[in-house]
Amino acid sequence: MLPDVRGKGHAGRQLVVYCSEHTHSSIDKAVLMLGLGWDNLRKIPCDESLAMIPSKLEDQIKADRAAGFYPCAVVATTGTTSTAAVDPIDSVADVCSRENVWLHVDAAYGGVMALLEEERAPFRGWERADSIVLNPHKWLFTPFDLSVLYLRDMELLKRAFSLTPEYLKNAEEGQVMNLMDTGVQLGRRFRSLKLWMIFRCFGLEGLRERLRYHLKLAAELGRMVEESEEFELSLPVSMSLVCFRWKGHSDEEQLELMERLNSGGQFFISHTKVKGQIVLRCAIGHIRTSGEDIAAFFEEMRRLATL
Repeated sequence: MLPDVRGKGHAGRQLVVYCSEHTHSSIDKAVLMLGLGWDNLRKIPCDESLAMIPSKLEDQIKADRAAGFYPCAVVATTGTTSTAAVDPIDSVADVCSRENVWLHVDAAYGGVMALLEEERAPFRGWERADSIVLNPHKWLFTPFDLSVLYLRDMELLKRAFSLTPEYLKNAEEGQVMNLMDTGVQLGRRFRSLKLWMIFRCFGLEGLRERLRYHLKLAAELGRMVEESEEFELSLPVSMSLVCFRWKGHSDEEQLELMERLNSGGQFFISHTKVKGQIVLRCAIGHIRTSGEDIAAFFEEMRRLATL
C-alpha cells in the first residue's frame, strides 16, 4: 500500500486506522506503537446490537481523504471482548474494496465458532479480508499464549520484515520459509505444538461437540437470567458470553456483587460498560465447565443478591 515506507518511513500524509467503538484495546495499543497517534484512530459508531455501522465507516473514510489523510486499515470484529458483538464483515468489506483500504478481521475470540457449520453466519464475508487473527487460547482450549494470523498475501509480510544480516546468512537460505521474515522476532518458541496436541487429542468432531456444548450452556444461563426476579439480560446472549445486570441496582452495587462472588474463589466473572452502564459478564470457555457448574454459579449469584 505504501511501497516507500520501508526506506523513508511514513512521514508523508497521516495514516488513519478505523475500528468500532467496541474494538479490543490491542488495536489502540498497536496504533500507539506504530507512532500513528491516538487521534488518528477513528472509532466508528455502532448500532443497537453494538456492531459497526458500515455507512458511518464509509462517510468517515471519505471525509478523511478530503481532509488530506491516508486511510490505511479497517479493523472489523467477530465477537467483541465486552459483549461478543459482531461487525457486518461483508458490508465492511464492500466499503474497504471501494475505498482500497486494508481489511483486518479480529476473530480472536469468536473465530473458532466457524468450525460449526450452523454458526457461520457471523463470519459471512471474512474470506474477503486481507488478514484475520484468531486466538486458540481464548476458546479452543489451548494454553496461553497462541495467536494465529492468516494473510491473503504472505509476501507482504516478507517485504515489510525481511532483513538478513551477514551473521545469519547460510548456504540453505531461501530453501524454506524463515519465520524471522514475517515479524519482529528472529526466533520464536514452538507455540504451534500446543494447538497440534489439541487437534490430535480431540479431533474436529470433538472440538465441535465442546463448542456446541458451551453455546448450549450460555443459552441456558441466559434463560436463567431472564426467568429470575433478581437479574436481567443487558443484551441477547452472543456466542458463549452472557451479559447481565442486577435489577434495580446502581453501577457501584453491580461491582460490589461481582467482587463478593469473585472473592469466594469458586467462580470468577468480569464486567464492562455497555451504553454507559456497568454490565456483568459470564464467559463460558473452560473445557470442563458443565451444566452443574452454571447452575451452581447462578444459584450463588442469587444468594449473594439477597444478602
